[in-house]
Formats: sequence, structure tokens, C-alpha cells
Amino acid sequence: MQLLKRVNFLLGMALPLCLMAANRAQAQGFPAADTAFLQKAVQHALAIYETGVGVQTHLYNGTEYIDYKKPHFEGNQFFVSKAAVRGNIFYDGAWHTGVPLLYDMVTDEVVAPHNSSGLLLKLITSKIDTFQLHGHTFVRLEADSASAEVLQPGFYDLLHSSDTQFLVRRSRNMQDKATPTGMEGEFRVADTFYIRKDGKYHQVSSKPSVYKVFKDKKKELQQYARSNRLKFRKQREEAILALTRYYDGLPPDEPERSDN
Repeated sequence: MQLLKRVNFLLGMALPLCLMAANRAQAQGFPAADTAFLQKAVQHALAIYETGVGVQTHLYNGTEYIDYKKPHFEGNQFFVSKAAVRGNIFYDGAWHTGVPLLYDMVTDEVVAPHNSSGLLLKLITSKIDTFQLHGHTFVRLEADSASAEVLQPGFYDLLHSSDTQFLVRRSRNMQDKATPTGMEGEFRVADTFYIRKDGKYHQVSSKPSVYKVFKDKKKELQQYARSNRLKFRKQREEAILALTRYYDGLPPDEPERSDN
């Protein structure tokens, strides 16, 4: 048991570094031989990991998930797709890769089909640090004294992480009503957006709110928004992401020179 814990710990640290190194090598145009070597290293790490944890039985230790969607509702409660797709999850202190996952945006829960019974299981939220699904990375945040008034505990889609961060709380509200022809319902989008700057979280929704967070570069951001015709009403998420990325790419202000 102690050996398994050590394997989980070491690979939990090493596997993300291997994956990051391989991605960076490809992005920076390293020689094909070097990239191939890194990919083999990642595959080797995964093979050792899967051998150490077997069929990942300790991943499937949650309660059964019951689909609560009503027949008259349009759409569904899941992120991107109602079909489980393979993703990666850091659960209970260990990485699990290539695991079929679903993310329920109404209940803020990660769901996984059991590998043998096929039943849907709710993974224990407190044991999840992060998960990757549909090309997105979700992190679990807990409200602290500095962010309690801004952030609710839960999963956040980390779209940008550099000197600043841009996160989205994916959420859906269930709305239904009676009509002359019967009941109608939908899952209404209720996403909220946050920028983390200088260790503090700020909820943003409009250009003025973004400019307020990045007030030291407001003029540059306004010019960038005009030049690129950013549309906050129709493409709010994309516009905030573009401004955050642009802000992080701007050079810092030079300190004022003293005449003495």
C-alpha cells in the first residue's frame, strides 16, 4: 500500500511535467527526434501509472448519478456533450488519464460511467483538484477570506493563466413553464466571468468592468478592442479572453527616472 501511494505521488508530480514538456517541445519546434523521445517518456509514465493503479477502482467510489432532466426540456445539463468523452482528472491525489467523463453544469458535479456496470457515478467533489475535458481545464476553488465575497466554491474553467488569470464559472439554470400546448423547459446559460489580478478575484461582465481591473493599461486595451472589433454583447467570453491575453502581453511601465 505504501508503494502504491508513492507511485501515485511521484507520477502525480511527473506526469503533468512530461505532458507540458511534450506540448512545449512541439510548440517551439524542437527536432522531431527530441519530440518523439518526450512522447515516449509520457507513454512510458502512463504505462507505469496504469500498471500501478490497475483498473482505477478507487476512482469509482461515488454515489449513483440519476439523470433528472425532464422530457419536455430542450438541451441538456452537460458541458459540450451529453455523451461521456475521455478526459483526465486529478482525483484523490492521483492522475487518471483517458477516463470517460461528464460535467454537470447545473449541480457542478463530475460524472463518470462505471467501467464494468455502466452506471453513472458522481465523483466525490472534495477529492477532485482539476480535470481536463473537451480541451478545457477545470480547477476546483474554495472561497477564502480574500475571495469569499466574489467566488463561490466550485469548479472554474481556467481559460488563461499567466500573470493574470481568466476563469469562467459554467452554470445552467433550469427554467420551465406551462403553455397552452403543454410544458416547456430549457437549460438557461448562467455563466459568470472572473479575472484574477494581483492575487484578487474580480467579477467582470462588460468592457468597463474589464477596463477597471486593467486600469493601468486602459488606453491600450481600448485601442485594441476598437481595432479588433471585440463584441461584448454577442461574444462576451471571447472578448474578455482576448483583452486579458493582450494585457498580459503588454510590456510593463518603465519606472520614472529621478533627476537627482
